[in-house]
Amino acid sequence: MPVSTKTEYALRALVEIAEHPEGTISAQTICNQQQLPKKYIEHLLSSLKNAGLIISSAGLKGGYVLAQSPDAITLYDVMKAVDDHRLELDCNMGRKFCQGEDCPLRPIFIEIGEKQRELFKSYSLALIAEKMREED
Repeated sequence: MPVSTKTEYALRALVEIAEHPEGTISAQTICNQQQLPKKYIEHLLSSLKNAGLIISSAGLKGGYVLAQSPDAITLYDVMKAVDDHRLELDCNMGRKFCQGEDCPLRPIFIEIGEKQRELFKSYSLALIAEKMREED
């Protein structure tokens, strides 16, 4: 399952914010450090703010800070915040040739989806940042 651009860019922005503990960081600085497109990042930052993952402040020294500890923010939280449609395992429920509730595979897809969500919840922003540093 490929990671969506929304999730990847949101994670990169959050890691940049998390690794800037001395105060707020601007969207422009995030974009410069991570080589990301500013308009797209501003949209994602808005989604992250609406989800309560970051806090923003305006003004000369304004910018973004994490609203929670990096240990408390999970990959699942980020995917939900940016409305990543890959968050849920998708079967053909309701589509052409779908057997609906009677589908013998439906319980398997439900179980896999639950395990997938648990896996996403097991990766904190702190862990993701640590793994990114190891790769550098």
